[in-house]
Amino acid sequence: MNHYLTESQKNSLFRLLSDDDPATLSLVKQQLLEQGEGAIPELENWLKEVRGSPPERHLLEVLERLKHGHFHEEFLAFCERASHAADFDLEDASLLLASTEYAATDMARYRGMLDDLAEEVRAQTGREGNPSEIRALSFVLHEKHRFRGNRDRYYEAENTYLNRVLERKVGVPITLSLLYLLLGKRLHLEIRGVALPGHFIVGWQDKFFDPFNHGRLLNEAACKQMVESRDQEFRPEHLNPASSQQVLSRMLMNLTRVYEIEEDRPRLSRMRKYLQSLGAV
Repeated sequence: MNHYLTESQKNSLFRLLSDDDPATLSLVKQQLLEQGEGAIPELENWLKEVRGSPPERHLLEVLERLKHGHFHEEFLAFCERASHAADFDLEDASLLLASTEYAATDMARYRGMLDDLAEEVRAQTGREGNPSEIRALSFVLHEKHRFRGNRDRYYEAENTYLNRVLERKVGVPITLSLLYLLLGKRLHLEIRGVALPGHFIVGWQDKFFDPFNHGRLLNEAACKQMVESRDQEFRPEHLNPASSQQVLSRMLMNLTRVYEIEEDRPRLSRMRKYLQSLGAV
């Protein structure tokens, strides 16, 4: 990016981005893309100047492609396939989503972290106080490694990206429940997600657990009370197993809410595209 554009030159560029001619727009956007990632800070500053005007949409597109082009397209394609699938791999989905924000995400590293946690659960199973794998899983996550709900900064994007949850050991209900699901798969435990309105939990056999609250054991009455405390009507189907699509869409809706609060228009635009591609809106 030419960092020495005069105010007049910059305004001329904005006028070109307001042009209705597709060929002109394509040429200008291509020239901006050719500046590479080094242009991102200046483009972000320009975005503030053109908010609500025609050039905003085109600058958002350029920024999106510069920041996340490859990973964004890959995850969009994943969501499109997932929208037609009865089931899909939530671990792949979560790590691909992380890559759209953290382009250097080392998927093998985070899969290894999950493998290590599963091995610790196996080693803990059967020890005093942890007779079952589900108790051992809860112990390893919450007591040994101190995974916990982020109550102080609940509306923080990092709480929803799996890589950051594994690194920071804090998250929101959906991502802490996701850990139970991913470890349960490794341990051949039939742990299921349960998408209660406003609060995601997990189920195993005839029991329910709240990963956001240290894996607290719940019965159906406690689940009903949790729903009704949010001024929602409890229905028995709320306890049905959540589909993979429900889990992923819940993560994307969480991020949508965060970026709405932060008024982060580029990221908000991406989340809405993902939800649309997933068929969740």
